[in-house]
Amino acid sequence: MPLSYGELVALVSALSVQLGEQSKLIEALRVELAALRRAAGRDSSNSSLPPSQDGPGPGAKAKSMAGRDSGEATDSSSGGPPVAGKPGTGKRKQGGQPGRRGGGLARVARPDRTEPVEPDACGGCGGSLAGAEGKVSSSVQVFDLPVLALTVTEYLMMARVCPSPGCGQVTTGRLPVGVRGGPTCYGPHVSAAATWLASQDVIGIERAADMMSALLGAEVSTGFVSSCLTRLDDALNAAGFEEALKAALCEQAVLGTDETPAPVTASGAAAQAARTGEDISNPHVFTVRTLRGYTSGGPDLVWYGAAGTRTKKEITAFGILDNYAGILVRDDFGGYVSYDEDLAGVQQCLSHLLRHLQDVTDIDPDTQAWSIQAADALRKAIHAGNLARRDATTVDPEEITHRRTEFDQAVACGISVNLSRPWAKGNHPGLVLARRLKRKADQVWLFTTRTDVPPTNNGSEAAIRGFKLAEKVSGCWRTLATLRRHCRIRSYLVSARNHGRQPLDAIRDALYATTWMPPRKTAASALAA
Repeated sequence: MPLSYGELVALVSALSVQLGEQSKLIEALRVELAALRRAAGRDSSNSSLPPSQDGPGPGAKAKSMAGRDSGEATDSSSGGPPVAGKPGTGKRKQGGQPGRRGGGLARVARPDRTEPVEPDACGGCGGSLAGAEGKVSSSVQVFDLPVLALTVTEYLMMARVCPSPGCGQVTTGRLPVGVRGGPTCYGPHVSAAATWLASQDVIGIERAADMMSALLGAEVSTGFVSSCLTRLDDALNAAGFEEALKAALCEQAVLGTDETPAPVTASGAAAQAARTGEDISNPHVFTVRTLRGYTSGGPDLVWYGAAGTRTKKEITAFGILDNYAGILVRDDFGGYVSYDEDLAGVQQCLSHLLRHLQDVTDIDPDTQAWSIQAADALRKAIHAGNLARRDATTVDPEEITHRRTEFDQAVACGISVNLSRPWAKGNHPGLVLARRLKRKADQVWLFTTRTDVPPTNNGSEAAIRGFKLAEKVSGCWRTLATLRRHCRIRSYLVSARNHGRQPLDAIRDALYATTWMPPRKTAASALAA
């Protein structure tokens, strides 16, 4: 039967209500789907996840490489300064990048020995060339190690009776420096080699003992290797190395800082917590370092420290940032923000910001086109800064003004288009990021005013990469105390090597009570700075 007019009106009204409810549900589901897709699509290109957690597909790797590029290619092999990268595309071919400082063997003026290589016979008639006139046609310098083999030296401690009348004192010779009591022991060179191997992030005590045994053809125990680490750490503590390193860092104009988790065994954490009362619920390794290698190419000081948590209380207990008044390059972790008012300035890590911008772009490239413009402006500014450092010139102020205008316009657009855009929980990520970029714009663009300030904190991230590898290889540290010992030794060896002291020599220096110490600023240099 046909419906009456009143029935049709009632039906349309009911359907309108139903459509309205369905529209609200569809919009809510759409917003939730966008949030789920964002969470599922996060990797090292658009978040703080490490590259090791990227998906196995080739597309994920290509995307990760594109997102990580910030226009800054660093000569990682030599620790040199960044070179100018190509902005915009973010894609780089494999292998060495343009402008990279290569490394390799260089001929020496005076080789340790020369050895002539004679031809066997005449290449024409086959006759003997003995006594024939000749000259050097070419030469090859071969750099090699001597055959690794233990040599045994027996020290005979002589006892001498004093011939002076009325004395007769018997005096015995002392063991040479670096030689421990017997009847047998390994010498300082073996100790230094074992210490260096065990102090690497991805080797550890057991593997170091096994490698030393294979190299020397003699059994090297894990107990010996462990004692080597203890001896070096005791020597560093006795020399006051860590305190001197912290004091030297506080004198620097620019520092970078970062941190990474460093798991400790539950039993080790519980035992140390019971003994010292420390909170070891979230152990982390921290680094504070100079960044001259990423700006001017100078030698860097690198400090490592470990704490049971990631709180400001633990960071302050290190005694570095709370005594520092220079410029700090960092990410936006809240534990560092409270130091800002006492600093000369802060440079936000643009690698982090570019990843966050990529994250917003991935939500919807059409509605979030502002993030593309902001990222492009930052990359071009980084490129201009890298060119200025390479050519030892100043950055073109008009170029920076233009890029800053593009950036500010993009951020304003990001706030406008996302102000009322719905999201599953809280504000839209685009709005959160745009507001943050506006609020901290001066910290984003500080690098354009000083050539000694790098645009990224890649140097600090690279410094703690070894601890992430150690976690992948070994899983965790046994105790927080052994982790702190490892940090102290790494601080010494890395800083000494950056200043031209080879690791084995630096280890022997410490064992001989002539520990390498970080250079300090003189009164004249501090006044000039």
